Amino acid sequence: MRALPVMVVLALLATQLGGCAAKGRGARARMVEAAAPVAAVTEAAPEPVKPDPVMEVGPDVMADPRTPGQLPMPYSARLARDDAGYSALTEYVLAVIGDGKPLPGRSSALIDQPSLARVPRMKLCADQRPALILDLDHGGKPFDLGDAPTPEAGLAEQLRVIRGRGVAVVWLATLPQSAERDVLTMVKATGLDPLGIDRALLLRRGEVRKQQILNRADEDWCVLAIAGDSRSDFDEVFDYLRNPDGPVALALEQYIGAGWFVVPPPIR
Repeated sequence: MRALPVMVVLALLATQLGGCAAKGRGARARMVEAAAPVAAVTEAAPEPVKPDPVMEVGPDVMADPRTPGQLPMPYSARLARDDAGYSALTEYVLAVIGDGKPLPGRSSALIDQPSLARVPRMKLCADQRPALILDLDHGGKPFDLGDAPTPEAGLAEQLRVIRGRGVAVVWLATLPQSAERDVLTMVKATGLDPLGIDRALLLRRGEVRKQQILNRADEDWCVLAIAGDSRSDFDEVFDYLRNPDGPVALALEQYIGAGWFVVPPPIR
């Protein structure tokens, strides 16, 4: 057998080795591909968009501007923050005026005086304008126009809401009628009547008792509620009860918190 030249042998070896290397690389690639897990590419579904809650504000709800974005609170919850006894009064007046019942024939917060001899009952309203009476006197002393006035905290806002329901705010004091302008000027200066639209009930000529003012209050007003710092501000009968636990006293007690409200003076 004739030997091949050296150069030919080297060329043949290079060709064979190159082919084997290529086959090895291909095999290794196929093995890697077989071993690698198949990645399942899935696109996550977007989360459903939740609609904003619907805020329903009823006639007895007011939104609190100090908590933007939150549900409104009942008006009573707002009043309780600065409560000095006036929150119950305000809630009562708003409930009474908002119940849809006609005022004629409705009981007022004024006692029918002849009924005190038997079973006390309240006067009936006719077509007068509904009103809230606020007593300015301090205890048994007449309102002092010379004192620096300090209004009850939070009361101005409550009176604003009451007026907005068509209820008049009437200020009562055992001062002569000639002091009406001074009384209303002071009330306005405190911010309790910023528009100067309230009225006053004062002593007419010849009158000396608060009861005389109350007895004629229904000439112009269907009195829905009275606010005072003592029970005798609602009627002087409380000063003359011989038996505080007797039938008359018990009959009158039902109106405390339901027409009559014991509260601090609105202006101190």
